[in-house]
Amino acid sequence: MFLRTFALTTAAACAFAGSAFAQSQPYEQLRPAPQGWTVDLGVGALYSKDSGGDTGSQTTVVPWVSANYRDVVYVNAIDGLGWNAIKTDDFRAGLQLRPRFSPDDIEGLDLDRPDFGADLAAYAYKRLPGNIVVGGRVSRDVTDVSEGTEYYASVGHQRVTPVGLLNASVYARGGDAKLADAYYGVSTAEAARNGIDAYSPGSGLQGAGASLVLLVPIGDKWGAGALVNYERRLGDVADSPLSQEDDTIRTGVFFARRFGG
Repeated sequence: MFLRTFALTTAAACAFAGSAFAQSQPYEQLRPAPQGWTVDLGVGALYSKDSGGDTGSQTTVVPWVSANYRDVVYVNAIDGLGWNAIKTDDFRAGLQLRPRFSPDDIEGLDLDRPDFGADLAAYAYKRLPGNIVVGGRVSRDVTDVSEGTEYYASVGHQRVTPVGLLNASVYARGGDAKLADAYYGVSTAEAARNGIDAYSPGSGLQGAGASLVLLVPIGDKWGAGALVNYERRLGDVADSPLSQEDDTIRTGVFFARRFGG
């Protein structure tokens, strides 16, 4: 529970004002790339509605830490350990070893939920005119949790506003049957224990959503921000008896300080 909530909170804090999302996505840079290591430390608070398949909601305060070496090698709780193998002004491509957090338990059900795991991902992102970035990634479980493959694509736009740096994006994600079954399937044994129907989802589109992230610089080293994220489950995962609600809503705020650079 803690690790999963930590990941959701830090979704907005992958970097702070002036270099948001700079690790893997080639938005126009507002300041020179770091010449050495940078470390961001901070704290965030997140409200999450139906974040893990259950029908509850919660607000959690968690810490944040990330590190970045010259926008080439980076590590954080969302992307895991990443490497920009190709890095130009308007294009990034590389590899990530991404954490995959275990889902929350669903109240009233006795289920065998997947453990914490990791995916190996390959990604590519291209900046178009107007500071629009398009791209995506393909990732596969490498820890025998699901042995599944996920596909993710996004279109984002970033601009400076009178308040701060605003990033808006839309995205869609899908996967194969192994991935869907690990997180939304119901085995015969689980069905018998819980009095629900067995369910084996197939491959295809699994969700789509939109996010707004506002990052506000406070001097040279401090930053604050806020996020709003909406996602809707689609396809077979939306029809699963474990998807008691199809909509996920997350909002949050955070503060961070950068060291180094």
